Amino acid sequence: MRNRTLGTFLVLAGTLSMLGCSASNQRSDAGAMTTPAIDGRAVTIRHGDGSGVADWNSVVADMASSRAVLIGEMHGHELGLAVAADLFEDILTENPRALLSMEFYERDEQIALDDYLGGVTDRDGFLKAANRTESNNPLGHERMVMAAKQASRPVIASNAPRRYTKLARTQGYETLRSLTPVQRSLFDIPLTLRTESAYHERFYDAMGGMAAHGGDEMMKGFFRSQALWDRTMATSIARAGLLGSPVVHVVGYFHIQFGSEPGGSGLIDDLREMYQPGERIVTINMLDRVDQAVVEEDLNIADYVVYVGSGNDGLDAE
Repeated sequence: MRNRTLGTFLVLAGTLSMLGCSASNQRSDAGAMTTPAIDGRAVTIRHGDGSGVADWNSVVADMASSRAVLIGEMHGHELGLAVAADLFEDILTENPRALLSMEFYERDEQIALDDYLGGVTDRDGFLKAANRTESNNPLGHERMVMAAKQASRPVIASNAPRRYTKLARTQGYETLRSLTPVQRSLFDIPLTLRTESAYHERFYDAMGGMAAHGGDEMMKGFFRSQALWDRTMATSIARAGLLGSPVVHVVGYFHIQFGSEPGGSGLIDDLREMYQPGERIVTINMLDRVDQAVVEEDLNIADYVVYVGSGNDGLDAE
C-alpha cells in the first residue's frame, strides 16, 4: 500500500486549513505583487515513470498541447508554488488559449474573480470580495491569477463551498439533492463513491489513527466530502474546456496521485468520464523529498515529478 500524507483530508478534519497555509511572499509596501525571488524554472523535472530528467521546454510543450494539466501542489510550499506559477506562465506563452482553474476558489467566489479579471474591481477590492489575506493568498497563486488577467484569460473557481462539503459529510448526498437549483449549481454530486478503488484505500490509509478515533461512519462521511470535492472540480474543469485548452488546474497533490491507473484518483477518474477517449491529461506532482531519481514508491505517481524538499534548491542537475 502506498502511504501518502493527505493534506486535503486534514482540511476536512480541521487540523489544517487549505487556505490558511502561509508563505513568505515578496510584496511591495502597498501590497502589490513584485518579482518573485524564487526561480521555479531552475528545478529538475523528472519523468514519473523513472526514465530520467525531462527538459523544461519539452514539458511545457507537452502540457500546452494537452486537454488538461493537473498540477499537484504542496499547500504553502514556496518553491512548489513558484514552479506552478512559472509553468502556467510558460504554458500561456506556448498556447494563448490556455486557462486557469483553482481548487482554492469556491464556485460562489467566481464573481469576485470575474470582477477582478474584467477590471470591475482593483486588487484590494478583489482580495476583500474573495476573502483573501496575506496568509491565504500565497504569491504563487497570485502570480497565476495575474498571468491570466494580463493574458485576458479566465480563471475558474472550481471547488464546492465548504458548507456543502460539510453537509455531504454530516448528512449525506440526499440532503444536498433536496436543495434549490441555484444551490445545487455550486456543487456536483458523484455518480459513485468508488469504495473499492485504490484511491479509497489510500484515503483511508492516509487518515491513520482518525479511523480508530471516529469509527467507520465518520470515515464514510469524510470520504463523501472528498468525493464531492473531486466531482465538483472535475465538472468545473470539463466545462472550462469550452473556453479553451488546456485547462490548467492547480490542486492539492493527493487528489491527482496515480491518476494513470484506473481507480487511482477520484478527480481524474471523474474527468475521464467527461472527456472523449484518448484526450490527454498531463499531471505533475510536487513532493517533499530531497531531489533524486524517482524512488520506487513514487513511480507513476504522475507524468512528471518535482522534488521540492530540503536540499532541492532548484539548481539540481543530472
